[in-house]
Parts: sequence; structure tokens; C-alpha cells
Amino acid sequence: MLSFITFKDAPEQLEIIADEQGINELIEYLEFVKKSKDHMHLIEGNELDKYQVEGQRRNKTLSAKHVRIEYNSEESWKKIK
Repeated sequence: MLSFITFKDAPEQLEIIADEQGINELIEYLEFVKKSKDHMHLIEGNELDKYQVEGQRRNKTLSAKHVRIEYNSEESWKKIK
């Protein structure tokens, strides 16, 4: 299982929720992006699972349906600063 969630009252906060298999898959995705120096999309129903929130938290959380992981070189980061 691999999910990314955020909170309606704190959208700048991101939580990654994963079991052992999900962590291994995330590492593989990151290694692919690093090696290819490219990007990849994680989509709910394919790479991402919908995180089931229970109780009062259900109305406060949002589950990401799409996550884009992008490689960006150190030189590019320096240009941004």
C-alpha cells in the first residue's frame, strides 16, 4: 500500500503512508527517476492506493489521486535560489 494524503486545513502538509511493499515500490520509483533523470506519474488505482480514513478525520483529509516525481539537477536548484 502506498498513499499520499494532505489535510484540508493544512494543505502544505503532506503525509506518505506505506506498508513494507509500498516503501519498496516508492524506493524503486525514486531510483528510476534518479537513474533516468526524468519524471514519472503515480496514479491512484495503479501505483497509489486510496487511503481509507475513518471517523472525524474523513472530512479533514484528502487522498492524492496523482503524484508526479521529477528529477531536477543541482544546477537547476541553484538557479531558483
